This record gives sequence, structure tokens and C-alpha cells, in this order.
Amino acid sequence: SFLFTDLEGFTRLTETTQPRVMVGLVNNYLEDACNIVISHGGTIDKIVGDALHVMFNAPLLQQDHARRAVECGLALDTWSEEFRRRYQQQGIDLGVTRIGINTGNCIVGNFGGESRFDYTAHGDAINSAARLEAINKQLGTKICVSESTVSQCQGMYFRSVATLVLRGKNEAIRAYTPLTVNRVRDAKIILYERAYELLTADDPDSEALFDELARLHPQDPLISLHFNRIRQGTASTTLVVCQH
Repeated sequence: SFLFTDLEGFTRLTETTQPRVMVGLVNNYLEDACNIVISHGGTIDKIVGDALHVMFNAPLLQQDHARRAVECGLALDTWSEEFRRRYQQQGIDLGVTRIGINTGNCIVGNFGGESRFDYTAHGDAINSAARLEAINKQLGTKICVSESTVSQCQGMYFRSVATLVLRGKNEAIRAYTPLTVNRVRDAKIILYERAYELLTADDPDSEALFDELARLHPQDPLISLHFNRIRQGTASTTLVVCQH
């Protein structure tokens, strides 16, 4: 299982923050984030700027690697919101941490030459995790998890997001966002899932339900996403992603 993170607005932040402050902020951010990953048994593949590329089930086998990845994503989300608030009190406007999680087959090992090599993974599963992280911006979500991961997380709870045709792909994948236990019985979530099921089945009754949800919860990004698509004549939960 693979987990990718990215800090929203990082480039803007580097251009508007004093270098000494920026170095301290990034180091604190990465240290905390890496500690969370390690505590969940993740292997840090790469650090790219503010972003983490993480894998589970390598180099040591983990039967519950999908669950570990999702639990790690939830922990990172909770921590990052607290981290944001702390720095906002100092006048530094941090963006959200976006997370993509996917499970699939890949090749893991040492890649490189005689003078330098890197223990890393290659394969479609990694690319999809990266694209799921990126699609959060378009969806308004913070954590986007593929069905291949969700199917291995029995007992955990998820909210339907969309059926995504990711850039460079022909086959669609169902995407979800994880829910904490206290949100599972939320009336909004229950009604949303009903409306989503109807929309997936091309049932015209979905429009009335999404209309009601949009009036009650105008700030909910997923409700707004599907309601606006219905209004524009796209009555479907399938979304073709054009990322650059």
C-alpha cells in the first residue's frame, strides 16, 4: 500500500516566508509527519520538498498494510490540522495536507548504478496513489483512498467520493475518503450515501436528495461537487480527471 502527501500552497509559502522561518517550519512539519508514518509501520521512500512518499508491506511483510496506510492517513490529517492552527497563530497561513492512498502490485528493490542506488518501488500502484493525492484539490477532499485499499480494511468506515478515470488510465476506480467512528452515524453522511447510490444507479430521485443536501450543507465539498454536476447535466458519479 502506498501513501502520498502534499502540503497545499507550499511554493507560495516558500516565496512569502523568511528563509530561517521556512527552514524551521519545514523541518518541524517533516519530523512530526515522519514520526507518525514510522509509528504506523510505514517505510519512507522519499521526501520531496514538503511531500512524503510512503510504502507499507516493504521491506517487511505486513498482513494489515492497507489498514495501516489508512490509519496513518487519518493520524496525519488530525495532526496536520493541529499543526496548521499552531502556525496560523503565528501569522503563517499553512494549507491543508492532502493525502492519496492506493494498494496494488509493484516491483520493490534497489535501483540505480554502481556508485549510487535507491531502495524504492516502481509500478502503476505508485502512480495511482500520487494521482489520488493530486485529485483531492479538484474534489475538495483531504484524503482520497482507492477501492483496492478499502476492500482490505474490514471494520473501517468510508464515504463514497466518486468513480475516477485518472489521467493516463482507461479503467475507472472507485474512490473513498475515510470516516472516524463518531461520524458514521451522522445524518448528513447517511443521506449523502443514499443520494450517491441513487446517482450511481442513474435514478432521477438523486437530484432531489442532492438539492436537499446542498441547502442543508452548502459548505460540504462532495455534496457541492455532485449537486453542481447534476445541475450542469452530468448526472453521474464517474469523473474523468484531467490533471497536469
